[in-house]
Amino acid sequence: MDRAPATKPNAASRLIAMAVALVGDPLKVRKHIECSEQDFLAYCAGEKELPSSELDKLISLITHEQGILIAQNREFIASIRSKFAELIPGGRK
Repeated sequence: MDRAPATKPNAASRLIAMAVALVGDPLKVRKHIECSEQDFLAYCAGEKELPSSELDKLISLITHEQGILIAQNREFIASIRSKFAELIPGGRK
């Protein structure tokens, strides 16, 4: 996921949705940003904005998870290129 869903009411809820999509578990996201369940639900519903400390943790989580995906994609592309290079005489290795 490279951008937050547009159907959420505010930035906090969109970023949380993005983090949940990347991590796969809302509880892991809530624990990472270290907030109460009540606050987390309010953030998700767009009823409350994230404080800067929790926003910073959320953005760090998103960038970390995207970094993992980028690394996996690079490895996958390298393996595909390697297989094609073996098939093409004089191809790159």
